[in-house]
Amino acid sequence: MLHLLTKNLTEDEASKIKKQCETFHYNQDDIILHANENREGVFLVLSGMAEVYIPSQKSQGQEEVLEIIKPNELIGLSNIHHFLAVNFPLEKQSDPTTPLYPDQLQDPSAQYSQALMQVRSIDDTEALFIPYTVLKERWKEPAIRDFILDQVSSRLHDVYNSLAEQINMSNNMGPTIDPTTLRIQDFMQPSQTTIQAKITDTIQSVAENLSKKSTSTAAIITENELIKGIVTMHDFVNRVITTGKSTTDQVQTIMTENPITIQRTAYYHEALTTMLLNGFKHLPVTNEKKHLSGLVTLTDLLQAKQPTTMLQNLETLKTVTKEALPPIKNQLYATLDTMLQQQVPIIDTLEAINTLYDQLIQRCIELSIKEMPTSPPAKFCFYLMGSGARKEQFLLTDQDHFLVYEELPVDQDNQAKDSPHSGHIATRYFADLAEKIVANLELAGYKRCKGDMMASNKIWRGTLGEWESRIHEWSLKATNDRLLLAQNFFSYRHIYGDDTLHRQFQQIVTDSLDRAKIFLYRLSQLERENPIPTLEQPIRSMFRRNKKQVDLKKEVLFPYHHSLQILALMHGITYGTPIEKIDQLHEKKILSENFQKDLKASISTILNYYVRIRHNQHQNNEKLTSTLNLTTLTTREKEELMLSIRLIKELQSHMLSYY
Repeated sequence: MLHLLTKNLTEDEASKIKKQCETFHYNQDDIILHANENREGVFLVLSGMAEVYIPSQKSQGQEEVLEIIKPNELIGLSNIHHFLAVNFPLEKQSDPTTPLYPDQLQDPSAQYSQALMQVRSIDDTEALFIPYTVLKERWKEPAIRDFILDQVSSRLHDVYNSLAEQINMSNNMGPTIDPTTLRIQDFMQPSQTTIQAKITDTIQSVAENLSKKSTSTAAIITENELIKGIVTMHDFVNRVITTGKSTTDQVQTIMTENPITIQRTAYYHEALTTMLLNGFKHLPVTNEKKHLSGLVTLTDLLQAKQPTTMLQNLETLKTVTKEALPPIKNQLYATLDTMLQQQVPIIDTLEAINTLYDQLIQRCIELSIKEMPTSPPAKFCFYLMGSGARKEQFLLTDQDHFLVYEELPVDQDNQAKDSPHSGHIATRYFADLAEKIVANLELAGYKRCKGDMMASNKIWRGTLGEWESRIHEWSLKATNDRLLLAQNFFSYRHIYGDDTLHRQFQQIVTDSLDRAKIFLYRLSQLERENPIPTLEQPIRSMFRRNKKQVDLKKEVLFPYHHSLQILALMHGITYGTPIEKIDQLHEKKILSENFQKDLKASISTILNYYVRIRHNQHQNNEKLTSTLNLTTLTTREKEELMLSIRLIKELQSHMLSYY
């Protein structure tokens, strides 16, 4: 716009205009315009980006970002109408002989309105400040007017479209209250209606009090107003009836001591994820003094929006029989559906759901061991790969796993190699066990892997020594096929088995990578061939080039996982979920604190779209894809997506800079 300000001016006139304008540099998170301050002009963004947002108040929670301002766009357009009203009042144009843009204007130092919005820099930004006095002086220039009006009309078009889309979405959803904005105190059972008991009360008296109130299934045990324990109906069955314990004993002998609690001011999703992650259904609520305020149950949470048929008994996963495995899948999906409907943050949702899936897999392994004729002849560990290992699984996908077991010597005389301590027996035992695990997982809803990346395949199970040789071969002969196997392998997560053996296996992996510089280089070159798309352009420009959809899995998530994996391996980080690896890279000072925070927020945005797309397709019995249609997004959502992809692309670029 600077060239427009000086268009058709003499050199002296242009120099005078330039002196009135000033270029400012802003670092990331610097405030460009404060809320409730008088606006004296507009800013033209020369480089970098800025965001317009409503600052949060203590009572209002999070900030609300309204729009993103990119290079060659103006900051401060919301006050243009004040500029026009002050300098070009309509009454001056009532006389047709009066020029449209009169020379005699009101006092240019007139104050302009204050705004609730605030503007800050997203990254290093340069912006040219153009005072209203300059705009007034150059308003006769048609190019200036056209530029301003084009900016206003484009921004207005986006705002109206975004508003219309949100109203349509709101109408489709109906008049519901978003439970994520609710505090625990909004739907807990208050302390007045909560069954309470003293630690010295008898089991009999507490049971009688519970039986009198059919809606209560737990009693809180207190002493001097502090919570000492909790007793549920489940405890009465397992700790009293089945053991023949005397009901005259004190209730403290059967209570769960020092139970996990939650503050009354905590949010809905904090209570829901706490229960799902820990596998219980009652959560005592406290006030700021740690005194009992009430009780919230899983049922309370799930009915905060609407009733649900989700998994009613989380303990079922730990004790489910083989015959009862098939229905579990639908119950787990109901849990996922509820959490998505309740708009629980996607990272919390995935953490909770994957905890439940872990319990299901562990139960399948336990059932498989029971089906074997003997107990395991050696220590072993079972590992997940793929989305399950990353804790990003939400629908039960193909099986992806491997098995490691302790190496036992074969008898030297080779006469007793069929003994339970023989290496041959161990090999056959774990081959049979792996087949049973695969079969039970299939019964629970996990399909067999089409690529046969399962422990039932002999190349995905073995002793520590065999795995050491296998990993060494991958790094020594880094063909494309082996690189693909390695990419899948290095997302591994320990799900079942001996912890000591697991630590030994981790050490083998770490030692193997110390000698694998060429291997890491070859992995990085694969990623160089698959760059994350650049969506730096304004959304309107993006549409003009018909870029109307993004394959989130292929174009964003895969490159992100691989880039993060390689960067972690380069710095000796061989284990952990993606979020854990980001944190470990920050601890090693490879990623800055700001980048760590922004990257986690960006991947949360991408995963939220990815999960919801595939979940909706699953519910509608459609083919599962990961294609996000940009035309279905509001303007604000498009801007947020663009920034998120840009941050993930920066991670990829950072990794590639090492090579």
